[in-house]
Amino acid sequence: MNTFEPVTQKAAGSVKWSALMEVVSRTASPIMFVILARLLTPEDFGVVSIAMIAISFSQMFWDAGLEKALIQTKEVPEKAADVVFWTNLVLGIVTYIILFLIAPWLVTFFNSPASMPVLRVLGLQVVIASLTSVQQALFVRALDFRQLFWVKLATAFVPGLFSIPMAFFGYGVWSLIAGSLVGSLLNLALLWRKSPWRPKLGFDWHIARKLFGFGIWVVGESLAAWFFTWGDSTILGRFLGVEDLGVYRVGWTISMIIFGLLLNPFLPVLYPTFSRLQDDIHKLTETFRRANRVVISLALPVGVGLLLVGPHLVFVLFGNKWHGLGLVVSMLGLAQGVSWLVAINPELYRAIGRADINTKLLVIAGLCYLPVYLLAAPHGLKVFLYARLGLVFVGISIHVFFAVLLLKVSPLYLWKEGKLLILSTLVMATVVTGLKVGLTLGAEGLPELVTLVILIMAGVMSYGGTLWLLDRPFVLQTKNLLRKVALT
Repeated sequence: MNTFEPVTQKAAGSVKWSALMEVVSRTASPIMFVILARLLTPEDFGVVSIAMIAISFSQMFWDAGLEKALIQTKEVPEKAADVVFWTNLVLGIVTYIILFLIAPWLVTFFNSPASMPVLRVLGLQVVIASLTSVQQALFVRALDFRQLFWVKLATAFVPGLFSIPMAFFGYGVWSLIAGSLVGSLLNLALLWRKSPWRPKLGFDWHIARKLFGFGIWVVGESLAAWFFTWGDSTILGRFLGVEDLGVYRVGWTISMIIFGLLLNPFLPVLYPTFSRLQDDIHKLTETFRRANRVVISLALPVGVGLLLVGPHLVFVLFGNKWHGLGLVVSMLGLAQGVSWLVAINPELYRAIGRADINTKLLVIAGLCYLPVYLLAAPHGLKVFLYARLGLVFVGISIHVFFAVLLLKVSPLYLWKEGKLLILSTLVMATVVTGLKVGLTLGAEGLPELVTLVILIMAGVMSYGGTLWLLDRPFVLQTKNLLRKVALT
């Protein structure tokens, strides 16, 4: 019996719901984010970012990698879920207590006294999240993104309903905290209502040892991943202060919103799909390469596009209030676009039971990144951004090495699969750059919004047209895949 088709067909259907889930959250987030950024200051976002540095760091310890382990395990799901629930709940409570106690030390390190009450209140998210990890993992394990979509739909706009009025009436940073906590509580209530699973007073130590054995590597990976997500912000917050940190995190958020809307729907589907194919290396490799090409076709042009239109986008959305944000969006956008060339590789490592690989990989890369961050940050935000972009290529090289080792693909597999996509992106960049120069010289006084729309349309048409001429079969295959996903 060929299990490949049923799994991939279910995965295709799951992409639709995962994509809808991302569309809802990524549509709501930008709207609320732009409004709040106009009402609040870089310092407000910087204060919250310092609290989130600590909270996000704590997540890897209360979760202990068990949510990923529950998705991947071959043990009885119900018994494994009991182990994960009780472990996460206990660890979540302990973690919050530790966060509460060390808050004074953390705010001294960052020289931000305003962050202490923020951390102690916002840290309650740790306990709330520990109560939802099992339900979410079970839905993902079953590729049941339909249920997660309805939860996301119901909670997408709730934070803004609290945050925006509070920000308008001058509550500042607390408007962000209130919206975040209310959204988390509603998410908790809806996940428990949607999920038929309920915890039982039991703890299977045999299953626990297997889950912990897998989870320990996920924790190591999460620790290294935290460094890549928050390590830059930690160092910037220490050297440059909350205002520059706020500008950097807002630029980072804009980049993540854009790429998240386009590409995040793939990730939750790929991991369980790869996991089901872990015993068939040929089908696994085929699925990996096919998915990777689709990701490259979206990530690369969007990254280059943000490099070219980032300042225009920031001016349209935020005006002149956020000085330096245009450069941050441009540089981080390009870095994100290039990073996505290997972004699905970690899902492959975990799916075949080798969670240790991504941990080791991230540790190696982190040893390269940390000294560069420390050297660049004292010289200002601009120098830091250029250094960060250069480090992206180090990470790609390491990922390619492990992909070659595991799947026996060619060391040049990214070039072989993406050369036509790269060429199409270069054509797009040339067209948009030339058009920018022409508009600057010949259309003074043209509204910034009109300029932005013209540049985006030119980029989309030049990229799509070039790719159609160079690789029509891929365009048609992708179109058919999207149609199949929509109808599944």
